[in-house]
Amino acid sequence: MTGRQNNIVIIFFLACILPSIPAWSQNVENVDRAFEQARELAFDGQREDARALCDAILEISPDYHGVRILKARTYSWDREYGNARSELQYVLERDPRHRDALSALIDTELWSENYGEALQIARLATGYYSLDESLLIKLATAYNYLDRQTETLNVLNQIESINPSNREAISFRRSIQTASQNYSFTASFTNDSFSEVFDAWNTGYLQLSRGTPYGSVIGRVNLANRFDVTGLQPEIDIYPSIADGWYGYLNVGFTTSSIFPRSRYGAEIHRRLPWGMEASAGVRHLRFTASTVTIFTGSLTKYYGNWMFSGRPYITPSDVGVSRSLSLLARRYFNDADNYLTVRGGFGFSPEERTFQQDVGDIFLLQSRFVGIDGYKSLRFNFLLFLSADLTRQELRFDPGAYISRLTFNTGFVYRF
Repeated sequence: MTGRQNNIVIIFFLACILPSIPAWSQNVENVDRAFEQARELAFDGQREDARALCDAILEISPDYHGVRILKARTYSWDREYGNARSELQYVLERDPRHRDALSALIDTELWSENYGEALQIARLATGYYSLDESLLIKLATAYNYLDRQTETLNVLNQIESINPSNREAISFRRSIQTASQNYSFTASFTNDSFSEVFDAWNTGYLQLSRGTPYGSVIGRVNLANRFDVTGLQPEIDIYPSIADGWYGYLNVGFTTSSIFPRSRYGAEIHRRLPWGMEASAGVRHLRFTASTVTIFTGSLTKYYGNWMFSGRPYITPSDVGVSRSLSLLARRYFNDADNYLTVRGGFGFSPEERTFQQDVGDIFLLQSRFVGIDGYKSLRFNFLLFLSADLTRQELRFDPGAYISRLTFNTGFVYRF
């Protein structure tokens, strides 16, 4: 290839790639306008592009501290805490009292679980800005992570003396009070109405939960009236804490009633994962008078901001084949973990729906499709109220291929003490 041909190839290559090179790779003419663009990129999730634009701005104005703090925050959001600290230390070496740099550095240390360092920086920051409610919240958070409850409450008192209506401080105090309440009592009532064939069913349960240093223990008594038969089934759930990032689930229940499985067992192990995710795998075993059913299950959950998304499959082997089902949900939290709204749906039969757990085994091979919505709302005096509604299309056990509709309403309350 001649030199002239080489030049043509190079020119053609540059012509192809230059349009795709971001504008900020060239000279930044207006640093303030570029900073706004970098902010937009960062909050739109394009953090690498945002950092590239920040670098272009800092080439022109290396002490444009707002730009460097934005760059540091994008590093923290990507869990690159060391890079975030370096950028923030640059700012604080030149301006030790820079409020936004101190705030960002506290967040970096909190998110990296370096709570002792976060506390020291928060003390320093609130020494400079003693009436800054946001910095005081961060100070209370650091104390709380270090299990220093007296100091946490003292800081919340300080915030409320400045602004009695500070919602973040009020919610923070409520969460501390909730964490100190080891017992909860729950009462629930459910009504199922059917489009045909069946009369209405009524079910409910009473439940007592106790939090311990080793995990929660829950005792429950299920009560149901179906087919003109009333039955009880006591059971117990245990959520043992196994190790850092690991916890389990164990369940056992017995009854002599024909409208529940004669016995039920369950076990599952949960693992917290990076990137706000959690996964689990487990098994359920139900024994009926004439048969047994084993169900394999698990879950994959993603937390994103105020949202939780989760999916759970159920796989039930049997002599005549394998029954599969899947349930999905999206949950939006408001203020705290006690206030949320959930939308869910799925197909196949979910073994966790106790309404169909009669003393027969083949019911688990039937098909269904469902959609539902539920909500939890915290009230005064340590009460929580919950409501839900579900619409299900369920195949009939004695008439395969025929479906009926079931409308389910559930309500109840939780009292913590």
